[in-house]
Amino acid sequence: TGMLLGICNVADWDQLQRDQAKQSGVFGAHGSDGGAAAGRVSYLFGLKGPCFSANTACSSSLVALDAGCQNLRLHTCHAALVAGAATHLHVGSFGAFCALHALSADGMCKTFDRRADGYGRSEACGALLLQQMDGASAFVEVKGTATNQDGRSSSFMAPNGPSQQEVVRAAMLLAQSSKLDRVEAHGTGTALGDPIEVGALQMVLRAGSAVMLGAIKSQMAHSEGAAGMAGLVKAVATLRKQWS
Repeated sequence: TGMLLGICNVADWDQLQRDQAKQSGVFGAHGSDGGAAAGRVSYLFGLKGPCFSANTACSSSLVALDAGCQNLRLHTCHAALVAGAATHLHVGSFGAFCALHALSADGMCKTFDRRADGYGRSEACGALLLQQMDGASAFVEVKGTATNQDGRSSSFMAPNGPSQQEVVRAAMLLAQSSKLDRVEAHGTGTALGDPIEVGALQMVLRAGSAVMLGAIKSQMAHSEGAAGMAGLVKAVATLRKQWS
């Protein structure tokens, strides 16, 4: 079994290490090292498969999910524990996001709303156990995953519509599916990001496709490195309720 952890609050840990440089001991050094987080879980449970932490900012836990699915397809492990965790350990990161004008005035994500003015930050932790099917039935089957990068866009933090279209098409191609019934969107609640995300979905699905669109950030704000896992857990819970 492997352990793959999506985590992105590295700046917080780095700042803590600098603040505590004179008094940090062995446990403090390991506890503030993002790379050691997944290893601690494998150490605790005796897991010996692929083990690493992923830091790709907001997509960290979904990139970990993609890596877990790939390792299962390659049979490098028979199960994968995929998790996302985000904690705000230092005030410094809030100052940085305020300087970027990324945060909303009321601390809330107003996803797909004309009042969208930035996002609110939250903490979260979630995990899913992925297993190979081996002919057995599963409550939820992951049919396809994909990752890519925006490349050059209007700015470093600005999303890229064509790249988003490509990653959705790649996942659908692997899943051998030509339609989507529902989408758990990134949906940060920004005037720039939300329209680009919806526009990319419109281009992929074309006119006439009825899709249920949601984003958990409108309920619990943006948990950054754990945001993808939070949305995935919500999607699984929604399917459980629908099918029960």
